[in-house]
Amino acid sequence: MSDKGSNKETGKTKKRLIILIAAGIVVLLAAAYLVLCQVAQDQGIWENTSVNGVGLKGLTIEEAEEAVQQKFVEDYQDAAVTVTLEGQDFQIPIYSVLKMDASDEIRAAYETGHGSWITRGLDWLRTRLGGGGKNLEVIPTVDSGEALDQAIADSGILDYGSAVESTWEATDTELIIHKGTSGVAPDPEQLRAAVQEALENHNLEEKIDCPTREQQPQTPDFQQIADSIYKDPVNASLDAANNYAVTASATGLSLDASQAQAAYDAAAEGTDVTVPLTITQPSITTEALNANLFKDVLGTYQSSVTGDSGKKTNISLAVNMCNGIILLPGETFSYNGIIGETSPEQGFQMANVYQDGEVVQEPGGGVCQVSSTIFSALLYTDLEVVQRQNHSMIVNYVPRGMDATVYWDQPDFRFKNNHAYPIKLSLSFENNVITVQIIGTKESDLTVDCRVEQTGDMVYDTYRDYYDASGNLVNSEYVCHSEYKPVS
Repeated sequence: MSDKGSNKETGKTKKRLIILIAAGIVVLLAAAYLVLCQVAQDQGIWENTSVNGVGLKGLTIEEAEEAVQQKFVEDYQDAAVTVTLEGQDFQIPIYSVLKMDASDEIRAAYETGHGSWITRGLDWLRTRLGGGGKNLEVIPTVDSGEALDQAIADSGILDYGSAVESTWEATDTELIIHKGTSGVAPDPEQLRAAVQEALENHNLEEKIDCPTREQQPQTPDFQQIADSIYKDPVNASLDAANNYAVTASATGLSLDASQAQAAYDAAAEGTDVTVPLTITQPSITTEALNANLFKDVLGTYQSSVTGDSGKKTNISLAVNMCNGIILLPGETFSYNGIIGETSPEQGFQMANVYQDGEVVQEPGGGVCQVSSTIFSALLYTDLEVVQRQNHSMIVNYVPRGMDATVYWDQPDFRFKNNHAYPIKLSLSFENNVITVQIIGTKESDLTVDCRVEQTGDMVYDTYRDYYDASGNLVNSEYVCHSEYKPVS
């Protein structure tokens, strides 16, 4: 064999050896890559990516989300939007309004090395050689619902208003209204839109000029003011709880609400409006009460007492109980309410009484003569008779139709002080005579006389006749009806 043939054979052998070595290397590299794909797996992020300055490499998804959220808290917890209104700055806290959601960016970063198994080795090599990764900025989203409204309200800006409200004060004679002035107040809807726009544009450094609307001073409720001022006139009277000392009278006050409203509407802002109050004098002033108290005898009557000592003792007790009784205007006198039960424990003795058409002995016999004498005096006044009942049989100490029987606790004898002044009962029992005077203040020029008409056998109607100063009869008033039985 020649040298030339030998050289060719040697060349082919080298070429095959090179191919075999190269193939072996490829196989080794492929095997190494497959091993790399198998072993290169963990739960961390491979890319050298950051979100808002927070590096994500090596963190799990949950750790990355927590780290980004913590950075959000640090950056925005004390952040606020500044709103200026008429030279005042209001800070609107925005942390509660914003929400941070970087989950899409974090999951996108996590995809590298956690996708297809066969590409995992390439991802590993690329990230180890410095490939991939980026710096991301995620802007918080704005919650434009109740959270934004609450943040604006928390700043206190919605409470601002430069209008000066109207005020008023009342003296003894007039209402003085200080009319307020107009101003401005925040426009809530426009302010909300301006704050939301600043947040969405992430413009937190510049102050926002607050949108405003005109604010008018509130018109006073003049009817409510009139109600608060109103006072009825108060007559002078006597204080029963203070030994009937004189209580002073007071004038009444009232305000015409429509007059006040008209004056307010016509006035310029910032001026004072004066509206006179209506002053009503009481019908009985302190001076009038002191001058006229108990100065007139309105009605009087006397009755003679016969019978035993028990009856006279009972009459004396009843007279003393009723003497000096004062009735204020509107009060009602109750004979049983004053005397109470005519029991021996109260000192009442046995005496004759009428019972079911018969004369019997009971404690308190005779007290009906006192009630009848008071009733007879009452008939010469215009005081209101509330309750009166005649005896079952005729009595001999007052005329028929002028008696008033009582018994514990019914029937009772009652009358009302329908006068504007107090009245007082003055009773005495001397020399077997009961004297009753009803003392008060005569409130008219009319004179009252009592008239009893017999309308049947033992049947009587009682009237009051009213006469003017000339003696002319001007009115007759029916008072009561009486029917008696014969004495057994």
